[in-house]
Amino acid sequence: MALENLSDWASNLSLDKILSGDLSGIISIFYLALLIAIYSVVIYHFYRFISRRDCFKQSQKKHSTAVNFLKYFLLFPFIAIIFFIGFSLMLLFLAKDISVDVVLSTSFAIIIAIRITSYYTEDLSKDVAKMLPFALLGVFLVSPTFFDMDAIMEKINSLPELLDIAIRFVIFIIFIEWILRLMLTIVHLMRPPKKQNLSAEKS
Repeated sequence: MALENLSDWASNLSLDKILSGDLSGIISIFYLALLIAIYSVVIYHFYRFISRRDCFKQSQKKHSTAVNFLKYFLLFPFIAIIFFIGFSLMLLFLAKDISVDVVLSTSFAIIIAIRITSYYTEDLSKDVAKMLPFALLGVFLVSPTFFDMDAIMEKINSLPELLDIAIRFVIFIIFIEWILRLMLTIVHLMRPPKKQNLSAEKS
């Protein structure tokens, strides 16, 4: 497997080779740095997107309310599926001793926590969202041999048996997001945002 080869390659990095003039050591470190950079960029955009209160830009066009509703009604389910798959895979790599159903439950709890905190403050939501991805990177750097690919693949192969649970969790995520959006709309109707108040004062 590719990850096993990567783990073996990372664990074989040797400072002695570099000091002895063996350029293969420097090239290996460069490749490792490049992979860390690519992974970090992907995670950066991933966690910043999921931690935003407004996943989609608010439409200012005619019938903007209907357009914004359709975005969360039609597009957010796909986003929720991506989030759920992403965090579930991360936990499958990190959690060696827990069952797949617990992995799915934990992924669900993490996503719900991220979405709830995003409506409180996005800074807190970002911290929660990036915790697991960078923990995964830290474990790989400290102990590349930690990952047992056979056990991970066995868990992945058992996922279809829990498809109904996964679908139920995704539906819950969508439902909770709609509740949060509805609560935010009610709050805005009762107390308009400061930006709207400022623009009204200027006009």
